Amino acid sequence: MELGINIRSIKRLNKQFWLLVFIFVLPATAFSATVNFATMLGALKNNAGPIITFTVAVAYVIGIWFMISAIMELKKIGESAGGAHGTLGGPLLKFIVGVLLVYLPSTIDISAGTLWGASGVQSALSYSPAGGDMFAPAKQGALAIIQVVGYISFVRGLIMLSHSSDQGSQAGSFGKGLMHIIGGILAINIIATIRIIGNSLGFSTI
Repeated sequence: MELGINIRSIKRLNKQFWLLVFIFVLPATAFSATVNFATMLGALKNNAGPIITFTVAVAYVIGIWFMISAIMELKKIGESAGGAHGTLGGPLLKFIVGVLLVYLPSTIDISAGTLWGASGVQSALSYSPAGGDMFAPAKQGALAIIQVVGYISFVRGLIMLSHSSDQGSQAGSFGKGLMHIIGGILAINIIATIRIIGNSLGFSTI
């Protein structure tokens, strides 16, 4: 029995994840006395931390699964005569992706450091707008949402990379996975991204 994760099942899990997010987040604002967009963003900001923690936990489980699956595939290749069950490239790539998923926080920190030349990711929850800014809660909520989407995109990109060497995989899946990873890093460190774009174009940033 092969231990493989189908991309379709990952997409289904992603949809179920967002359904749970909206089930638990939206009722918190629906019964508020003064419901508005800023209030909803503030509620999402308060739930961003647990959602990110949950995403990291799911990535850890998927990473362990990928590593076990890769080892089983390598064992089959080693036991077969003349590599009848495939090449080493696919299992090795899956194993590497599994390790990156298991150590997801460190992987993100290293990726952010590679992209910006500095270690660590500035959390949107720690961002403090200028004093007296009436849109401060809405800004924090919007940044927190973008950061959550960045984590999910980064994990999805790694999963797409792991399947890029599978037989029957879609053409360009490696490039799509790479774009998800880069976009995820930009979204995870959205504060630094906005400031770099602002400084480059010469306008004030957040």
